[in-house]
Amino acid sequence: MSMQIITTSIKRELWEFSNILKWVPMVTAALVILMPILIFMESSHTFSDVFQGLTKFPDNFVTPDYVEMVPKLFFVTTLSLFAPFVAVAVIIQLYYFTVCLFDERRDMSVMFWRSLPVSDVITIIAKLITGALVIPAVFLGAATATLLIFLILGFVICIILSVGYDTSLWALWIDSDILSGLGLIWLHLLPFAVWMLPLFTWLMLASMFAKKAPFLWAILPVAVILLVEGFVVHYFHLSQPFIGSLLLDYFSISKEFVLSIQGQDSFSRTVPLQALMSKLDIASIAAGMVLLYGTYWLRVNKGEL
Repeated sequence: MSMQIITTSIKRELWEFSNILKWVPMVTAALVILMPILIFMESSHTFSDVFQGLTKFPDNFVTPDYVEMVPKLFFVTTLSLFAPFVAVAVIIQLYYFTVCLFDERRDMSVMFWRSLPVSDVITIIAKLITGALVIPAVFLGAATATLLIFLILGFVICIILSVGYDTSLWALWIDSDILSGLGLIWLHLLPFAVWMLPLFTWLMLASMFAKKAPFLWAILPVAVILLVEGFVVHYFHLSQPFIGSLLLDYFSISKEFVLSIQGQDSFSRTVPLQALMSKLDIASIAAGMVLLYGTYWLRVNKGEL
């Protein structure tokens, strides 16, 4: 399996969704940047008030406890900035997986792509990598660029405080541990993709199977199963639904994990990553692989495209 062919296939996927992957991150970044500006403009504060308040910052935050909290505060702030990008990225991912195999059959472009020397295995793998890793990486890149803009603004403010107000905040740049915090956020990319693998591959299977409305084909079977199970549980007075509880447990934080972090003295920057890692198991990965193989089998053996 040639990596060059896979890379070319991924570029083709990005080309087909270029408008979405170009404009949606840009609009999200613009909104994230403009929101605090609009809030500040609506407030009664002036730039002079802000700088006067910042001059008191070193006196209030030089104690060892506050210095220790600086990298954690920066990490939480960065997570808050990345949150809108991640939320939009998940929506785009779900949309992509729902239509990635359906649209090419609807417009018959699949006939052209299958005429190229690219196997169905590579096509399926390229689509999975694009949706699970490349698309969120695009949004994380946009979030990183937005963070860089705010850091540049903070750098300018530090210069103004140093020159005009004789106040130095330069030590906070070192204490914030910016690079490691940003790198830690990027480390969430792969565990998140593995955790969501069953959902992604289920949407791909629905996209490959559906003749119309792939979103409904992805939702309705699950809804019907849950409704039937709920009726059975209620009718036979069973303790709890098995499939419903399984899905709820998989897409929520377990009580065991919450109890495990309650013993920590203070918030750790690795808690979100630990939460993701706690959701990974062999059974979910195996289920994702089975669904992925089902998608491949349908693509190869389905009589009509």
